[in-house]
Amino acid sequence: MTKQIILLALVLYMGSSAAGVSGPASRALLKDMGARYGFPSPSRAGDKITLKSRYTTMVFKTNSRRLLFNGILLWLNRPLVKEGDHWTLTRADVTKVIDPLLRPNQALAGVRFSTVVLDPGHGGKDTGAVGRRNVYEKKAVLDIAKRVRTKLRASGLTVQLTRERDSTLSLSARTIKAREWGADVFVSIHLNSAHNTTATGIETYALPPAGQPSTAGNNDSKFYPGNKYDQANTLLAYYVQKELLAQSKGADRGIRRARFDVLQSAPCPAILVECGFVSNKIEERKILQRTYRDRIAAGIARGILAYTSQVAAGLQSK
Repeated sequence: MTKQIILLALVLYMGSSAAGVSGPASRALLKDMGARYGFPSPSRAGDKITLKSRYTTMVFKTNSRRLLFNGILLWLNRPLVKEGDHWTLTRADVTKVIDPLLRPNQALAGVRFSTVVLDPGHGGKDTGAVGRRNVYEKKAVLDIAKRVRTKLRASGLTVQLTRERDSTLSLSARTIKAREWGADVFVSIHLNSAHNTTATGIETYALPPAGQPSTAGNNDSKFYPGNKYDQANTLLAYYVQKELLAQSKGADRGIRRARFDVLQSAPCPAILVECGFVSNKIEERKILQRTYRDRIAAGIARGILAYTSQVAAGLQSK
């Protein structure tokens, strides 16, 4: 056996054992991954496979990207599929999705925190979505962002808005501002719209890891600046989605992946939240209400604060 072959075999073995992999280096056995994190053997009922410990329940759907993590829907990068006699998932899903959720302190041990940048979507000539009752996305999300700022500042955080009024702002200008302000968190706030007027609920987007597909938008596989924060992106998305659902009582459309421009170029952990559908008459009616917009703002603020508390715990663990 040549030296090159020996070295290659060693690299593949080390990479596989690090993620609980007992097969091809790109995929992990679900049962091995669970054992690595201290879960009992998986249980199966129909098309659901469950890993459950004292504090965490993960419910996977076979041949699907759906994962319920403590009741919150996440879309994996690729489906859980069977290879031989075993169910497997990608290494990217182990290292970039599941590991940070199970070990947030370790995932955030190298992350700093001082400044939040909130990005109200659209503005000026770009109205964004418009509902039947003339709810303009650009106006509603600016109001929500200002409410989030008030709540975060009351907790002692430094907060900046990419726009303070109904003004036009390019996508690149938004992340440039975040970089100039030394942002440690970037949250772009939006409202949704669909041809299907029954569509409803809340979804939060993070950047896909390099080489992985999107659930929406640009589907290339390049490494972008925002990919430096893949694990932190997952955690920020999870905490904000969780708190948004708790405050709004809206339908859970899940944590999704997309290569939106503001996520690609973000100089820090970043997410984009879709706070409801103006194309749905019930949700549009809610968004018209100040009290409901305040509940949305409370969800975003609480999610950011939950994330920052984990950053603080990560810094203490260094």
